[in-house]
Parts: sequence; structure tokens; C-alpha cells
Amino acid sequence: MNFANNMAQAKVGDAIGRSPKQQLTWIGLAALPLLLPFGIPGVATTLGYLTCLLGLGYAAGFGVPIPRWLAEKRLPPRAAAVLHRILYAFIRRVGRRSRPRLFLMSHRRMRPLNGLMLAFAGLTMAAPVPFASFDNVLPAAAMVCITFGLRVRDGALVLAGYGFAVLAALLVVGLWWGGYALFVWAMQQPWAAQWLGWLFS
Repeated sequence: MNFANNMAQAKVGDAIGRSPKQQLTWIGLAALPLLLPFGIPGVATTLGYLTCLLGLGYAAGFGVPIPRWLAEKRLPPRAAAVLHRILYAFIRRVGRRSRPRLFLMSHRRMRPLNGLMLAFAGLTMAAPVPFASFDNVLPAAAMVCITFGLRVRDGALVLAGYGFAVLAALLVVGLWWGGYALFVWAMQQPWAAQWLGWLFS
């Protein structure tokens, strides 16, 4: 809980940190609010790209330096209250049931794969999708499960994160395919030519 307070009072660069372990913690905390099917526009995209970079750094075993223009910014004042509520609910529902198990998934040998899966989840979060506002929930769940699973050495939680990352990618592909199919169908309708003619006349 104190870490949530520290994040709200520090600059972005201080909150994210320079060590892979601290950056991993930051990813998990920052993704928690996105488990809800709504959010502030633009936050998910920024977090997605940052998670991709930090995940690649974690896979390689070093902390990723944060650009100065971003590192000097301060987090919103209300961040502590939001993080307190969501972190408390997460620990109450998930954290208490988590325990050290399936140590292979949190072993140092799995670090490159775990980092790449985090980067993959970040990309799926950053990917723009049509006709949806709930597409950030699955990649956020992947980030939270992988990062917290690694911290408490719960391999089952890490595996759940892998599953959420795959489901997030399938959702992005499905939404794009559905959007394309809807566009093709609309262009084949008789009213489409009339509407386009009126629009460009």
C-alpha cells in the first residue's frame, strides 16, 4: 500500500525506477486500474508502449532508461486513492489465494520468455481496435498476473497471465476482422453509394 502512495507523490521516473524489479512492480500497479472496462483516453496506449519497452528490458536483464520529458512529470494527485482501492481489492481477492508454486515459471531461466510475454501484452494493449472500449481489460490482466506472479513466485498466476495475453491478441484480431467484415458489408449495400455521393458532392 505504501508503494501506491509513493507512486502518487514521486515523479514518473522515480516511480518507474531503474531496476528491472522495480519496473516490474510499476507495470503491475499501473495496469490495475485498467482491469475495469473504462479508463482515461490515451493512458492505455502509453502504458502499452512503456510495458513493451520495460518487458524487453526485463527479458534482457536490465532496466530501461525513461525519456527525460516523461521522467520529470508527476503522477496525478488522485492516483494514490485509486491505487489504494484497487490494490486492496486485488490483494483481498487474488493475493490471499496466491502462494509459491510452479517455481519453473518464475525461475531465472524463464526471465526472457516472461519479459517477452509482458512486451507482447503491452503491444496488444497499445494496438488500436475499432468499436470497443473494453479491449484493455485482457492485456491489463496479463500484466498484473505476470508481474505479481513473479513477485510472489506463483507460477500458476504467471501462466494465467500467459493465457490472458493470448486471449488479448485473439480479441484484437477478432475486432479488426469484425470491423473489416462490417465495412465490406456496408460498402455492398445500395445506400452506401448514395451516401458516399452525397458526402463528396
